[in-house]
Amino acid sequence: MKVYFYSQKEKNNEEQPEAHEQIFKFFKDNGVMILSNLLIAKPEQANLSFDKMDGLVIEGQESVKEAGYLIAQALAQGKPILYFLPKGSRLPEQLKSLQENTKLKKVFLLRHYSLKTLPNFLIDFIDIIETGELRREVPTVKFTLRFTPRSDRYLSWKSKKKKISKADYLRKLIDEQILSDQEYQTHLRKPKE
Repeated sequence: MKVYFYSQKEKNNEEQPEAHEQIFKFFKDNGVMILSNLLIAKPEQANLSFDKMDGLVIEGQESVKEAGYLIAQALAQGKPILYFLPKGSRLPEQLKSLQENTKLKKVFLLRHYSLKTLPNFLIDFIDIIETGELRREVPTVKFTLRFTPRSDRYLSWKSKKKKISKADYLRKLIDEQILSDQEYQTHLRKPKE
């Protein structure tokens, strides 16, 4: 898997350097090859072809003006785009039409991030690349579950290792089970009587 990451360094965004570091580390840890204007000495000389990319990630308020060409190229090739804006920043006019288009919502994700929420958005983006759609729905059903201390220790350890919350880890396990359960999938496809 190969992703292009684009960002412009911003003076008033103190979290940005750490966000960049998290993005690079997340993709590296998950076996994703990452190309970026931040890694190339002269980005304008880079030969960028989206037919060999699986997706585009853009970060930052200042990147909006510069990224139009990249967004257009990725959309023309049908590649998923993840656009990060710092939490609390306003949605730029240039992105409103993309955000409101129902067809593009499947491939264009716009997220306001904090350092805490960044990993979950990256997981969602990998899901979109791998499956062509966002598999995770927004959780709306409240469910109380009690664990033994041993189970909780394991969940804490595993979720920390995966860099996601315990709840997200359990949701992901259940989603994987749903997809792999052939009997349930057949049940879903069966016409209702």
